[in-house]
Amino acid sequence: MGTYILQNHTCGLNDSFKEEVKAFLSDEDKLHLLDDLTKVNPVTTTTVLKCLQARYTVDVFYTYAGCSLVAVNPFQPICRLYSPELMKEYHVALRPQELKPHIFAVAEQTYRNVESQIEPINQSIIVSGESGAGKTWTSRCLMKFYATVAASSTSPKGNETVERIEKRVLDSNPVMELILSKGCPTTLGSFENFSCPVDTVFLKG
Repeated sequence: MGTYILQNHTCGLNDSFKEEVKAFLSDEDKLHLLDDLTKVNPVTTTTVLKCLQARYTVDVFYTYAGCSLVAVNPFQPICRLYSPELMKEYHVALRPQELKPHIFAVAEQTYRNVESQIEPINQSIIVSGESGAGKTWTSRCLMKFYATVAASSTSPKGNETVERIEKRVLDSNPVMELILSKGCPTTLGSFENFSCPVDTVFLKG
């Protein structure tokens, strides 16, 4: 899984607050159960990182932070994490946001907002992180989810449509990276410093 080094970030805190942090961290067996970082109390760099580490240790890579989703790169293939069955589970759920934190929950909520014509109809998802954090993979998961749920399940060519849309989206990614990297100032190093917008349009009928 990798080695973690958590530095002590309690310097400068008063004694009572340090005791709160210590008490929170002492219950290590339950840290992985916190699926939303807003439940972490007290909130410090140490308590948040400890919570994420505990979840990572038990192969849980997504955690909510209020209305945001924190994703930790597993650095290994985990097929069940993005299986068609799991995708369907989030798509048919009455309240997908009440299921375990996942990028599919975010994708499904935005899809429903567009489908239901809920204002604002235009939806935006910001995928950010350092190089190697998994931004490209997360974007691919979003595109695959949309392609899958938007394809007609009754169509005999439903799977073929999904694969065709997914391939077009994924094939366009290297082109976008090349264009952005060519226009990148040498002082910034790479296109990682720029945003890479992807527009997805849903048409009814």
